[in-house]
Amino acid sequence: MDLKLLRAFTELVDAGHYGKAALKLCVTQSTLTKQIQALEAAIGGALFERGRHGAKPTALGQVLLAEARPLLRLNEEADLRLKRASAGLTGRLDIGFGISTLIAAPALIAGFRQAVPDCRITLNDMASREQHERLLAGRLDVGFCRAPEADDLSFAPILTEHLALVVPHGIALPPPDRLDDLNALGFVALASRRGPGLDAQVTAWCTATGFTPRVVQLADDILTVHAVVAAGLGAALLPWQGVEALGASTQHLRLTGDHASWPIGLSWRTADSNPLLKKFVEHVREAAGA
Repeated sequence: MDLKLLRAFTELVDAGHYGKAALKLCVTQSTLTKQIQALEAAIGGALFERGRHGAKPTALGQVLLAEARPLLRLNEEADLRLKRASAGLTGRLDIGFGISTLIAAPALIAGFRQAVPDCRITLNDMASREQHERLLAGRLDVGFCRAPEADDLSFAPILTEHLALVVPHGIALPPPDRLDDLNALGFVALASRRGPGLDAQVTAWCTATGFTPRVVQLADDILTVHAVVAAGLGAALLPWQGVEALGASTQHLRLTGDHASWPIGLSWRTADSNPLLKKFVEHVREAAGA
């Protein structure tokens, strides 16, 4: 059913007069008459009784009116939702984050939710490599992660992460050139398949400094690595921002030198045209000063 004709029909019912309804619709009275005639032909009967006092809906017109108003209201609501979506004011985002943005990501998302309350956000904790894979596969909209290598992904740095030496309380923190002293205790490491980016970072830093950690235990996530260290069962090389976010259950020292730092930022598919995503990227860049 033609919504334009239905809108002309309801306006005529409300006005009760062809001239007044035509004026409100910004059409000529002749045009309005033709619209009503076209609707009557489609419906199969007269919709108005025309008299000296204007136009009054027939019984068939009353039936149509009961159906037309909800249809037009739904159409108006759909138009409004589409306009809001095209302006980036509503929609859904699936967002990834890692340990390095355990504090930053929720804070930035909370600020965005205040600016754009009519949006739904799902936050997923996963390693940078998994975020990159999901982004490329279209199973993630945006991620807080390491810089991607894929040309199809854009990246906006928002903070600098550093390697940190993490030891249990009660164990003296050695200077960076005396890390061999901790090999008697041993090191706990994140399994490379679970965190290939961190594993590569640690390997590069250790190679540059000539240090070989004696790994005595592997774990599948950084929280477990940190918990094992806090229990006094080893030392670890972990992201500084992440360890800072986990509290004071361990001691940690920020490391320096080649391969000791790397950018963490926002990554998304370059070709993604989602208006809500674009607004989110703009918000994060502005809030982070990126």
